[in-house]
Amino acid sequence: MKVIELVDLVQDFFANDIIGDQKGIYHPGVIIGHLRNVYNQSIYEAWEKGKHESDFSQLDAWTRRYSCGFQEQQGVTDYVFLPFTPAQLPDGMGIRKVCDHDDSLNVFAPIENGANVVFSELEVDTLDSVPTYQLEQSNLASGDGEPSHILRLAKLPTDGSINSVDVWMIVPLEQMGDYDDIALPMGEEETLVQKVIAVMTQKPKADTSNDMVASAGMQ
Repeated sequence: MKVIELVDLVQDFFANDIIGDQKGIYHPGVIIGHLRNVYNQSIYEAWEKGKHESDFSQLDAWTRRYSCGFQEQQGVTDYVFLPFTPAQLPDGMGIRKVCDHDDSLNVFAPIENGANVVFSELEVDTLDSVPTYQLEQSNLASGDGEPSHILRLAKLPTDGSINSVDVWMIVPLEQMGDYDDIALPMGEEETLVQKVIAVMTQKPKADTSNDMVASAGMQ
């Protein structure tokens, strides 16, 4: 489903005569703002549930696959531009999987910042030949529309047998355009729409501060 299709569902609700005095016309930008909050909160709630149950597989339903081509391999290292910034979840879980585009079983191992130094000291580097990736903010491109993050790749084969990777990642809604496809669990689009409608139809609490001041003055 695309972002704009969710916006249309919310607009359709408020255009219906059945809802009575709640009927109204809302700018798409207002609706998207609420959608972003609800979508991102749902992702975080899925992560919290996964942590509680020690099973993060439910995050996979919020994940999409993006193919990213190598840029300029030098020896056993290279990098790829990410089309979006992954969701900022604990333990780097905004990226669910990185693998060889032509072999999904050839999975890259994540490396945290600074871990290469530790591994080198422990001589783990020389014992393990599994390709690795590391998320970094890009300083190779700047400006509107330019990729903001890259994956640094290491321990690549030098024979050119890998020239692109598939990155499975969770993307926050504010990173996407109106016509980008978003990842949703089965049936979740209806839940998101209902949550947005609930927020937009919630009446603000009455401000009783002036009443309290007036009452105090009469005593």
